[in-house]
Amino acid sequence: QIIPNEFIINKKIFLLYLKFYDKFFDTIKYGEYEIKEKINLFKITNLISKPSEFYRELTIIEGWHSYQLEELIKDKFRISKKIHYSNILADTYKYQYHDDINDIFASIMLEKKHFFLKFKDNNLLKKYSIKEIMTIASLVEKEGKDLQDKRLISSVILNRLNNKMKLEIDASTIFSITKGEYKFNKKLTLDDLKNKDEYNTYFKKGLPPGPICFVGKETIKIVLEDPKSDYFFYFFNKDINKHMFSISFKEHVKKIKKYRNE
Repeated sequence: QIIPNEFIINKKIFLLYLKFYDKFFDTIKYGEYEIKEKINLFKITNLISKPSEFYRELTIIEGWHSYQLEELIKDKFRISKKIHYSNILADTYKYQYHDDINDIFASIMLEKKHFFLKFKDNNLLKKYSIKEIMTIASLVEKEGKDLQDKRLISSVILNRLNNKMKLEIDASTIFSITKGEYKFNKKLTLDDLKNKDEYNTYFKKGLPPGPICFVGKETIKIVLEDPKSDYFFYFFNKDINKHMFSISFKEHVKKIKKYRNE
């Protein structure tokens, strides 16, 4: 609780008054309070005899890796804690400063459960598990630039899965190297693409064993829309800052050659 400067001098008197009030009138609540105006002793007492309505925020960014959330947790709670990508959704959550961190994340995990309950009749969730949907969404999260881009990339991933093709997604190769523990600060090489790791979709057919980043609700909703297209290939064109999509490998190669020669 926050005590205005004018009461600091009379702190002992103030605390005695609070003990008297707590015992004979109303219980003084434990919490963090925000005082927005000059306030007297009686108004303060009235305020802190009610549950605190002051909340802090914990924001988990879409596409974050585990080391980034761990840094945030250390900064806010002064402890180390690992959270698996498939357990929570990237979002902004409210908590009070005296809340236990385990209770905070239990509530966050429960929110993920409630989110997916809204889609229990979704056709894709009859074909894929929640963890698999989150894995698909994590690939889309790392690759997509905007909502429309995410829809098209999602359609490519689903098309390739339906046709039992390797996904060949760069973001998965990067994760196969870093495991989300540090930032990847170099260009991918052909040797990287050959990395014999279960998360590398150039090496392993099908989905990685789990998500490769924290995923937001909007990206999951896009995947669950099961967006349709005829595309099976794409690459990123840096000159125009967007992905180029193709139906066939021949068309894909033609576009890449044109891009590299321009």
